Amino acid sequence: MRKKFYPLPALFLLSLFVAGSNSLLCGQGEKVVTGVVFHDRDADGLFDKSKDKALKDVAVSNGREIVITDRQGKYELPLKDNIAIFVIKPRNWMVPVDEKQIPGFYYLYSPGGATGTKYKGLEPTGSLPASVDFPLYPAEEPDKIDVLVFGDTQTRDEKEVFYTARDVLQELIGADYAFGVTLGDVAYDNLNIYEHLTTTLSSVGIPMWYVAGNHDNDYTGNNITEARGTWFRTFGPRYYSFSQGPAHFIVLDDISWIVESDTRYYRTGLGEDQMEFLRNELQRLDKDQLVFVLSHIPYEGSTAWQDEEEKRAFYELLAGHPNTVSMAAHTHRHYHHFIDAAQGWPGNSPHHMVSVGTACGAWWTGAPDEFGIPHAMMSDGTPNCYTILHIDGTDWKLEWRTPGKPADYQMHIEAPDMITSATPGSIDVLANIYNALPSAQVKVRIGEKSDWTEMKRVVQNDPVRVAITAREKELGKVPWRNLGNPAPSEHIWQASFDLNLKPGIYVIEVEATDKWWKYDGKRLLYVK
Repeated sequence: MRKKFYPLPALFLLSLFVAGSNSLLCGQGEKVVTGVVFHDRDADGLFDKSKDKALKDVAVSNGREIVITDRQGKYELPLKDNIAIFVIKPRNWMVPVDEKQIPGFYYLYSPGGATGTKYKGLEPTGSLPASVDFPLYPAEEPDKIDVLVFGDTQTRDEKEVFYTARDVLQELIGADYAFGVTLGDVAYDNLNIYEHLTTTLSSVGIPMWYVAGNHDNDYTGNNITEARGTWFRTFGPRYYSFSQGPAHFIVLDDISWIVESDTRYYRTGLGEDQMEFLRNELQRLDKDQLVFVLSHIPYEGSTAWQDEEEKRAFYELLAGHPNTVSMAAHTHRHYHHFIDAAQGWPGNSPHHMVSVGTACGAWWTGAPDEFGIPHAMMSDGTPNCYTILHIDGTDWKLEWRTPGKPADYQMHIEAPDMITSATPGSIDVLANIYNALPSAQVKVRIGEKSDWTEMKRVVQNDPVRVAITAREKELGKVPWRNLGNPAPSEHIWQASFDLNLKPGIYVIEVEATDKWWKYDGKRLLYVK
């Protein structure tokens, strides 16, 4: 049965912008914001003591401090300009969503507005409402949930939104996931595309939470607040958290925006306020709870961290919670990385970080198929994809899906199509197993009567991707965007065979097993 989600009522939006003054001064002259978190029994978005029920023990944050509501559902937080006040969705409760399935869990306070000069950002929000209230709705959340996860959708224009719709979304419409999340680079610099893209993604019919990426900046912004102005207007806070079922999700904006004269660029980083928010959030959670940290840039093997001391402090915080997993995107490759002591991880066991493959693949590049959609094979030889996060208590596993392919399509095998029996020799068999963990046990055999041979993981460029890149470059000028260069794949296994086979057709079988899944693949070999 599909879950019921409450739309964000127009009256709720209006209530947050009613003129009034809540910027009271506390003893030290600090401005504060107050409000109520409540069960919105009549679903009008407005707190009415005679109809609604105030909710205690719910966390609310200003993006730095976190407080818990009292018996009257009330909270009080320090207030400063250009911040988001947001409720941290607790388990078994749902926040309202708008017509695009974007959760409405926040109030933005920006008296002067926040915008660059290229795209429309956040308009000045005016006077603070008399009370910044947050409605919640009961929603039973079992211990087992499934979450839809997209790496970069990264559409640059309407044509690429249509690619996303036709290639990825059609098979997901009506799917029964708890929610979806997009791990940054929602757009490809063109922030005007948000309206079309988010409307299209809403067709899946589930709440969609969004992570901010480097291509979601307005590059005319003089600071991170201005650069994120369009993000604020469309999605709300650039970092936040929420619970769903047995797991807790912390969304971080790890794009450190740097302006030097007329030069604007980014590095990996969080900043003081976000680090303090993370510290306070982790401190209030049970140390054994399953926690997913969702961000855009992977912490290792990608964009350099701006402040190494901050990175060490970040790792210290995560290491205090042994059931914490990190998921990012950005690289347009798919791999599992275990951050260990050699990379400064202070925990007793390595930290599992996933670089999730992308919905747009290699930015919708490469030759189009018969339906006009680029094949977009990523640089490590993986197809464009979406993933499904399966959660059961404190256990989790990630499932790979290639759009338009059956669920058991999990690898491609590279080997000769034909050899000659009169000239026996050695052949190599390679298997690119898209989502296999590095510790997977992989074996291969040629012909069902032969013995199994162990395959070894060898980081290398995928030969299929190398061949496609070369073939398309030979075409010269083409009416589509060309693929970029290949990059090493973390999930290729290899074995060599000295063969002396009789003529005939043989089945090359590959079997891989890790702690999550068993993967099977087949390819035919013709011996002439």
